[in-house]
Amino acid sequence: MSRAAPSSPGPAMPTFLRALLDQLRQMACRRSHQVMLALFLSASAVSVATYRQGAMRELPVAVYDADGTGLSRAVLRAIDATPELRVVTDPPPTLDQARAALVRGQLVAAVVVPDGFTAALKRGRRAEVVVAVDYSNVLTGKTAQRAVARVLATVAAGAQVSLSEKLGAPSSSALARVMPLSATEALPGNPGASYAFYAAPGFAYFFLHVLVLFLTWSVLWPPLPGRRLRETMGRLAACFLAGLAAALLVTYGILALDGLSPASPAPVVLAALSALVLCDLLFAAALGALFRGGLLGFQATVLLGMLSLMLSGLTWPWDAIPAPLRAVASAIPFTPFGRALRMFFAGEARLEDLAVPLGWMGAQALACLAVIALAAALERLAAGRRTAGQPPPGVQEDLP
Repeated sequence: MSRAAPSSPGPAMPTFLRALLDQLRQMACRRSHQVMLALFLSASAVSVATYRQGAMRELPVAVYDADGTGLSRAVLRAIDATPELRVVTDPPPTLDQARAALVRGQLVAAVVVPDGFTAALKRGRRAEVVVAVDYSNVLTGKTAQRAVARVLATVAAGAQVSLSEKLGAPSSSALARVMPLSATEALPGNPGASYAFYAAPGFAYFFLHVLVLFLTWSVLWPPLPGRRLRETMGRLAACFLAGLAAALLVTYGILALDGLSPASPAPVVLAALSALVLCDLLFAAALGALFRGGLLGFQATVLLGMLSLMLSGLTWPWDAIPAPLRAVASAIPFTPFGRALRMFFAGEARLEDLAVPLGWMGAQALACLAVIALAAALERLAAGRRTAGQPPPGVQEDLP
């Protein structure tokens, strides 16, 4: 990256503040920073808009009624009345063609109500319904399977109530004997009720995480050996302010596209976002110090940044991730932030409720500072050894 000469807002202005303002000016004026911010905003908006529907609705299902009774027609109507499913009015004429439609993705499920279905239920025998589900997409497949199973359980319970009453069971006890247990799916943060609530914040904050890493490396790379520590700190402070502003934009602006907003008070949200941005800055700076500001350090930052969503436990159970990868993920700030995100976004969390993830991020920050300090000490030691090996000025070494 090219480096523009720093401006001088005032000769008496401290180096830290002068560097901070100059870095903010570069972010606003330089084409590379403008493109970076535009990519972040567009990627965040697209990821949030992708889950705007919230949950799976109106998935196409074909129902084949070979029984032709009032109860089998009730099954069809109940499936069509389910919000997740839509019974197609012109299903493929044969089961083979329905199978081909499942393979092509034109149907999510095919339900076959066999001949004798009603008679089996009324006689108390086992009644089977064939349900073929397209599981090439796990989300749509599980949604369809769950909805069909719920309808069939309800219809079967109603038929068994009638049978129990005919056999002499009192109406007050017949329902209790056969009614299956039901599960409520409209819980906060449950993807069965709103997949947007589950996925959109994770993806939006993931792009924020990557943005802060890149902003930090715009200061660190290529390294400038003559740059004073206060100037570097001022430029990193500008990155912190820009990252925090982007985080607030994500929280109270971009996520509003899905009608999402954190349930926790603003100070709690601000504390969690500030911790993420600060730890990301220190994480990138530690990798830069570890690799002495070289290209390998930037590549390592990009690699770990790209893997952070997968390793954080937001999209895959933490316990299912192999132990070596969990150890790597433990060092990435996005992992404890993911824990905090589930707390402050879904419920009214307090700062003490976030003590574990915030403490985790604090330990990460201290570890990064230790790496930076150790790298700086080793660099000074190496520089001292190089200086000690040189002859004093004006003295030439004896030539052999």
